[in-house]
Amino acid sequence: MIRDLTIVLPAYNEALRIEATIDKILAWSATHLDQLELLVVDDGSSDGTGDLVERKYGSRVKVLRRPNGGKGAAVRTGVMAATRPWILFADADLAIPIRELEKLSLHSDEAPIVIGSKRAPGNDIVYPKFRLFLGAIGGLLISALVVPGFHDTQCGFKLYRTDVAQELFAVNKLDGFGFDFEVLYLARRYGHRAIEIPVRVEHQLGSTVRAVSYVRVLREAFQVFWNKLTGVYPKRGQQPKPGQQSRIESLRR
Repeated sequence: MIRDLTIVLPAYNEALRIEATIDKILAWSATHLDQLELLVVDDGSSDGTGDLVERKYGSRVKVLRRPNGGKGAAVRTGVMAATRPWILFADADLAIPIRELEKLSLHSDEAPIVIGSKRAPGNDIVYPKFRLFLGAIGGLLISALVVPGFHDTQCGFKLYRTDVAQELFAVNKLDGFGFDFEVLYLARRYGHRAIEIPVRVEHQLGSTVRAVSYVRVLREAFQVFWNKLTGVYPKRGQQPKPGQQSRIESLRR
């Protein structure tokens, strides 16, 4: 069981839900973790999300602020700021209960990447049928174009060893929801094993995911496919280009 962890919560206009999520995480971590670094990445919120978190939780939660750039950009900011040995990404609505981390943690000795899955055999999912249908179509295209072998690349609950996450996020390109499958593609390209574990998912009212979000994800899948064909992604250990190096250094500040 992992007991020293950074949790990254990307948040865009989540003032109505972020307190309940943080309260659950802090309560669970008090009995299950020795060390917790909780990072809320405020992705340009206009509803005071970051101010609310700082006001209520003080030093127990660190708020990282950035201009609105998308979920992938927000997660990248959190990853590059993380200081604990392992990183968990979770969504601000905590649709996957924090206790599901115990399932992922059991496999941390087998692989540096353990991802939750809504569609792997043995899952327990409570989701609207429309979202299930769109997700299934998207999964087929992602498997065909980007990274085969996963039932679900888009589940917002993933555990990464920190050094591996920082290596991958230093070179990924996508700032939107497609960052998930892009990073998994890079992990495979660089020889890092990823394990998929079924988790319980509960649909939350007020989700910021809309039908248009699925369209954008599919567009990003084609972008990654094109990047693969045109050699955009560096080989493992290859020095980044000067512009890329500047980006990496700015993220780590």
